[in-house]
Amino acid sequence: MSKLSAVAVPLAVFSLLAACSPPAEAPAAPAEPAAAAPSALPIVDAAALRATLSPDETLSVVELPREGSTTVTGQVTGYKSTVWAVPVAAGQTLTATFAPSNSNLYINVIDAADTTGAAVHAGETAGATATITAEKDAVYIIRPFQPRAMARRDETGDYSLAVARR
Repeated sequence: MSKLSAVAVPLAVFSLLAACSPPAEAPAAPAEPAAAAPSALPIVDAAALRATLSPDETLSVVELPREGSTTVTGQVTGYKSTVWAVPVAAGQTLTATFAPSNSNLYINVIDAADTTGAAVHAGETAGATATITAEKDAVYIIRPFQPRAMARRDETGDYSLAVARR
């Protein structure tokens, strides 16, 4: 047998088998990549946060769904107030809308990890609504307050605070 016929026979057999086989199915479309699971919310270290508060402040963690909103209420009397902690995952947006009973109450929003205490939203100049998109997992502190002259006179003001995390 020549080399040509040794190659031709297997090709002929392959062609005959291919003709008798059912048609091949089209390859399946690639599977859609699984949606990334949302990252967990950061843990609020209440003990560490309390250590950063003044003796006149109390800490409360805002309880709301991973994506959702709630409204809390409070009062500022002199320097005394509740400070609100809100955990926010990277990429989420925190919106805090402050509705005081008088025009002498404001909020500051602070990233708890920033040890300088610098506000990422200063309510006296930026207004009553803070909108912050977290670049990384963070816990934000919302601190209601009144100006020093009012606080020294021990004045009181009530407020509601609408908090949304999306």
